[in-house]
Amino acid sequence: MKIGKIYDVAFTTGRYEIEYERGVKCIKKTPQSYRVKRADGTTRLIGQDCIMELKEVVGFTSQRVGTK
Repeated sequence: MKIGKIYDVAFTTGRYEIEYERGVKCIKKTPQSYRVKRADGTTRLIGQDCIMELKEVVGFTSQRVGTK
């Protein structure tokens, strides 16, 4: 992930659990994790080794953030 870019991410949170975050913006990178910001302003920490799928969202606008 690159800071300032917007992504759709699939990652593991437990042995058999997979979570998805759509349209999150990378705001901080550490050696072991990424801090991402959701559309509602909350943040989440995602471990680098937990990421299963990562897609950069191209042409993402602020109007799309609020829609599902």
